[in-house]
Parts: sequence; C-alpha cells; structure tokens
Amino acid sequence: EAFHFCKRAGFPALVRPSYVLSGAAMRVVASNEELERFLRTAAVVSRDYPVVISKYISGAKEVELDAIGRNGELVNYAIAEHVEN
Repeated sequence: EAFHFCKRAGFPALVRPSYVLSGAAMRVVASNEELERFLRTAAVVSRDYPVVISKYISGAKEVELDAIGRNGELVNYAIAEHVEN
C-alpha cells in the first residue's frame, strides 16, 4: 500500500510511524528506494504499528490554529507559523 500511495501521489512523501507525531522518526523520501529503506530499517512496522504517508509539499508553510470556544461561539484564537532553518 505504501508504494501504491507514493506512485499515485508522487514523491516527495513524508513517512512516519503511526505512533510518532513529529521528530527524528519522520523522513521525507524522494524515491521507492528511500521508501523501502525507511520501511526496512527506520521503524517498527507491523499491523500493530503501521506507517503514515503524506504527500510532502516542498516550499509550503506550516501553520497552526488554536481556538477557544464557549457555547458554540469563538472566543479567541491564535495562528502560528512554524519557522524552520
């Protein structure tokens, strides 16, 4: 399924174990060979611990929205841009 997704969505792709949200266990892969290497060596991969693969968009900005509501109405919010490098 991993190779099928990458063939359909294209490379680069972001690959991570399902139990990881971010950090060193994540990889951006650019080919079937890199994906295979990640799946074989970088993480515990099984039916209990599958991987999550997302299309990686080069040059995109990552933003986060946090909001607080009360009785179905927006009370306050904050938008933050993740700055790297």
